[in-house]
Amino acid sequence: MERSGFFRAMIDNLHDGAYFVDRDRRIVYWNKSAEELTGYPSEEVVGRTCDDGILLHVDEDGKDLCKDVCPLAETLKDGELREAEVFLQHKSGDPVPVAIRVAPVRDRRGGITGAVELFSENSALLTARARIDELEKIATLDPLTRLPSRRCLEQEMASRVDELARFGRTFGVVSIRVDRIARIISAFGRDVGDDVLRMVGNTLIYNCRPFDVIGRWGGAEFVGTVVGVERGGLIKVAERLRALIGKSMLPLADGTVSVTVSVGAVMAEWGDRADVLIERAEEMMQRSRGRGRDRVTVWK
Repeated sequence: MERSGFFRAMIDNLHDGAYFVDRDRRIVYWNKSAEELTGYPSEEVVGRTCDDGILLHVDEDGKDLCKDVCPLAETLKDGELREAEVFLQHKSGDPVPVAIRVAPVRDRRGGITGAVELFSENSALLTARARIDELEKIATLDPLTRLPSRRCLEQEMASRVDELARFGRTFGVVSIRVDRIARIISAFGRDVGDDVLRMVGNTLIYNCRPFDVIGRWGGAEFVGTVVGVERGGLIKVAERLRALIGKSMLPLADGTVSVTVSVGAVMAEWGDRADVLIERAEEMMQRSRGRGRDRVTVWK
């Protein structure tokens, strides 16, 4: 076996996704694990530049790294090794949390000729998948999104209210509604509308914290509990989910569909009832819609 063939076979059998770029950030190699982790086969990727909308790396605040502070681009400039935890966009449209490592590729004289990036599933994703398996065993799931159903959320809310009253464990409630879903259904049909709700549901389940619970309340509305936070932490979680959903895109035969969400949030206080907390969160969500959508409003 030739030396190049040996290294190609070795890289293709890595558990981590791996791709190589030249000085112009043009992808020259894309291994098998990269295909599995992103949904993109090699023939759709090789020859394109990594910043032309393939992976769409974003940070936890939804900031587009490919167009701004790209770890790979920085390594091409200074030759430094870099590590980061980011989200890449799967071909299905879902943002997937990954840990990335970037290193320069040098010629015999030490000059930088390109870079290699390794990426692997973040532990948060693995935790989310384990949580889905657990929920399938202990609770009823919404048949469309595979998220906890309204009944499960009601039980979760009652437990959190009880823990707040007995132990003082703080939590918040978020109400998240997909903006202009009726327009999407009118333009593309009910099946695309359902796919959009699945996409939003996947974004929520894979990117909320392992100890929070978010499910489908009904229609295009999702409700969740955010535990162990004060008001500032609740806002940060709500803004993060809003931004990540806004970065998700559903591929269609002739383009893509993206959506925004309006979010309402409320901190639970001693003596609050679960139904009152839901009403307040929904009121704040409606206020976000009235203020232009794609924003978070918190009960004061």
